[in-house]
Amino acid sequence: MKSDYRPDIDGLRALAVAAVILFHFELPGFQGGFVGVDVFFVISGYLITRLLTADGGRLSLLEFYGRRARRILPAMLVMICFSLVAGWFLLLPGDYAGLARSAVYSTLGLGNYYFLWNTGYFDREAALLPLLHLWSLGVEEQFYLVWPALLLSCARIAPGRQLPVAALIAGVALASFSIGLYLVAVDPKEAFYLPFCRAWELALGALLVFAPPIERRVVAETSGLIGLCLMGASIVWLSPSQPFPGLGALAPALGAALLIWPRRPSAVSTLLASTPLRSTGKISYSFYLWHWPILVFFRHYAGTAMPTAMETSILIAAAWWAAYLSWLFVEEPIRHLRIPASRTLVAGAVAAVIVCLSANAIFEAGGFTGRVSKDVEAMRSLDAMWDWQCPQTVNVPELGSSFCAFGAQWRNAAHHAIVWGDSHAEHLAPLFDAVGKREDTAFFLYRACPAAFGDGVHRDFPEQPNYQEICASSRKTVRSMLEQREDIDLVVLSSAWTSLSYTDVVADDGRQSDKVLLLRDGLRNLVRDIASPRRRIGIIGQMPGPGLDLTSCAVMRASGMLRRCSTEMDSARIFRVWSPMVSALRSLTREHAVFFVDPLKGMCPDGHCATYVNGEFIYRDASHLRRNLKPSTEDTIAQMMGLYTALDANREEAPLSAANADQSQAALRSN
Repeated sequence: MKSDYRPDIDGLRALAVAAVILFHFELPGFQGGFVGVDVFFVISGYLITRLLTADGGRLSLLEFYGRRARRILPAMLVMICFSLVAGWFLLLPGDYAGLARSAVYSTLGLGNYYFLWNTGYFDREAALLPLLHLWSLGVEEQFYLVWPALLLSCARIAPGRQLPVAALIAGVALASFSIGLYLVAVDPKEAFYLPFCRAWELALGALLVFAPPIERRVVAETSGLIGLCLMGASIVWLSPSQPFPGLGALAPALGAALLIWPRRPSAVSTLLASTPLRSTGKISYSFYLWHWPILVFFRHYAGTAMPTAMETSILIAAAWWAAYLSWLFVEEPIRHLRIPASRTLVAGAVAAVIVCLSANAIFEAGGFTGRVSKDVEAMRSLDAMWDWQCPQTVNVPELGSSFCAFGAQWRNAAHHAIVWGDSHAEHLAPLFDAVGKREDTAFFLYRACPAAFGDGVHRDFPEQPNYQEICASSRKTVRSMLEQREDIDLVVLSSAWTSLSYTDVVADDGRQSDKVLLLRDGLRNLVRDIASPRRRIGIIGQMPGPGLDLTSCAVMRASGMLRRCSTEMDSARIFRVWSPMVSALRSLTREHAVFFVDPLKGMCPDGHCATYVNGEFIYRDASHLRRNLKPSTEDTIAQMMGLYTALDANREEAPLSAANADQSQAALRSN
């Protein structure tokens, strides 16, 4: 064992990886466990800088990168290969293609950029991406590319002097932290994934190489205890809903730094160096690599549900054994191979290229759509299920842009309408297209903030810090347009109203109130502003959604593939959760000739919410309808919802007719 080996750092690794794993498995009390990654960054910065500056910095760059390749690549490539094999049995073709693409980026050390560019509202939920955790390795690998060159340049400028090197590192840390604070405020997603916002944590660890050791026992004991408390408090009190990194990352990073700071033996360092922690720390890299895909693939198998307490114990144990075997048969043998660094790099490059080419073949094949039944091939990917060709476009000068239009031809339609809302308005476009053609009404889609926001009510949305201003601007613009355009005689407002009532909806003046009532008041204010004797206003309630992604379950079960899941919706939950918002929206129908379409009426006859209509599974994800349904199915859903009745300009709003109710029952019976 090397004389400079520090068993307490292995113990710190164990605490960090345990925090991350328990956070990912959603164990209570570990909601801030994601800070374990930040602890790893500080540890890496310290160890890498110590390696580069040891023996007067005599280590060559070739030898340095040879060591890094032996340390990182073998275990990671084995895990990626396992994931590609498992994905064949458990993932939809679209998800499988996405996994393959992320494997290419991750193998090249660019995983953080892939997930920055490919995790969004309409992408697969980030928590269901098997290689998502490799974003942190991407950050570290990019650090390894730049850091040695910086230290080498500084050493040449000021040979044998530590102060200039420490000053350089401090400058990097300060600049990186400042960039992180700025980006957290304007683009939290970029702040999370970009290496520029994480470099300060690595630089903080690097600074400890030049810090004098703590010799006084009382200081060693106190600083270690404070460091442990800072880490523990961060794990307990931070949460994923808070902007991160930034000020929130200071406590765990400083806590890790206090624990890494060279010192005389203390109670905390003795605890960290204990056999259980030290042993777990040795396999922490493989433990980190394996726990996430094991959890994610289980969730795909279980229909996206989180594991039970018993299943969590089994999965964590499986991850530990996979990590131990990886450490024993992959990490350790390869790390101790005595071969020239040049050969190591060539072998690593060849292995990486083989994995990249294999993964890219999967991506180019579209995830091998032949794995699923022809009957459900239209559900092979999220993109395929959202695909819908806009029939026409219309220029609206008052809004300064052109928009997708559907229904009757805009230029000669008897009625013109705006459908104003979010993605839950967008997924209804094919239905409005069918209804509009029959009712001689042309619609255009204005996809922006939900219409309830922008005047008196807003949503605190940390992922988009200027969201309130955007909503206020869009609302003002549409209101002005409607004042000028008397030809637009129908306004349809559609959004995820029920889902919004579970977000941070607040009054502009800070007044605390029931979120359902705040949304209703926001809509009421808008209705009063845009009401006109010649204009009808309609509100479409949120389509009942399963809350879980049942699509892959429907595809895989139809294809005879591995799944433990159900395609049935929890209808009792739907009625319980949807009812307050439905009542609030219905109360607006007494004002200004507002009509309300309640999808629950027709989509959930006899208290049973449909997931299949005319034998076709209708959902794209946990809440959106597919947009590539058969025209007959779209027409049936429009009938079931009561859209034809509500949008008929010659009728007042009416409840779901007996004919529509009969059609709802018939559509369900056809399943």
